[in-house]
Amino acid sequence: MCHRGDRVHRTFEGAVEVVQNHVDPYRLEGQPSSFSLEKVLSIDLERDDIAETGMGSAGEWDADDQGNIYVVCFKNKENFIYRFDPAGGLTTSFGRRGQGPGELQWPFLGGVSDKNEISLVDYGQKFVVYDTKGRLLREVKLKRHALHIDALSNGKFLTFGSRPELFSARTYVDALVLCGSNFEEIKILDRYENAIDNSRQVPCFMWRVSGDRIFVVNQARGYEIWVFDLEGNLVRKIRKECRPVRVTDEIKDAILGPEERRAGIPQDKYFPDPLPPLNQFFADDEGRIFVMTYEPGPNPGEYLWDIFNPEGVFVGRKALNIVWATLYLGPRYTFVRKGLLYCHKEKESGFQELVVSRMIWK
Repeated sequence: MCHRGDRVHRTFEGAVEVVQNHVDPYRLEGQPSSFSLEKVLSIDLERDDIAETGMGSAGEWDADDQGNIYVVCFKNKENFIYRFDPAGGLTTSFGRRGQGPGELQWPFLGGVSDKNEISLVDYGQKFVVYDTKGRLLREVKLKRHALHIDALSNGKFLTFGSRPELFSARTYVDALVLCGSNFEEIKILDRYENAIDNSRQVPCFMWRVSGDRIFVVNQARGYEIWVFDLEGNLVRKIRKECRPVRVTDEIKDAILGPEERRAGIPQDKYFPDPLPPLNQFFADDEGRIFVMTYEPGPNPGEYLWDIFNPEGVFVGRKALNIVWATLYLGPRYTFVRKGLLYCHKEKESGFQELVVSRMIWK
């Protein structure tokens, strides 16, 4: 039940449910609308024992069902993947640099499956799977280049990569594709188009898999989240009205970095006006969706995140200070596992800190 006079607006476009949300959140009786964070773990990459291993800045990461953490790192001496126990202790590293079986050149993390298998796509050319000890389980050479691959719980795969056959003189196209167990293509779920000259740095195309749902946002549709089942059927569209936000120097520096400003590069060409309605998003295990907007929060470095319940209803907002998504596909820098929020922080020293916090709903 809503405390406000207006009810949640739901319609259908064919068999697809459409949830239309307003600028302000609904207040649903008996449902939490926000949360506080209680830090339970911090992994400081400035720590002596971590620095000695050669691990540099952290990239994508994920956790298994025991709370062990796996981090992909590119600035390293030998291995790409570092494993931490639930207390933050560094236990091992694996994914040796090289071109042999189980060796990597430039991996993107697919994630940790419900079978506790760690999967990656390497250099767009092969799909590699390890167990939690870093032992190679299997490796598949890809017939089509892929930047990212998610292993789905039904045995299928979600791939993302360039589609040169769809290019035009002015745009390139990447596609999000549902594939079968042998990577045979089943259907294109969505496509992302961008200018050949990369004249825009902040357009948004991003997807996340949570449970039995695939969530996709695409700047071409504005503030709209498409929800697919694992068979690739579009089952829901979540729309929201939003306030336009103009680019600020703080946003420019957060995305391009202050070095770009000092270099005298004309930054304005990189930013649409107004900005896209969202920067990144993630979903939790229960199907809630958290969307980062460009609206500033009350404290420096904070931005407002919209919170949607599992039915797609906009129920609240939360100011968070979380690392920006500076790539359009949004590397897995922020995620939720078993009620814990995992996110990157940047210290004043320039080193990164990986923070795990318990989400306390209210």
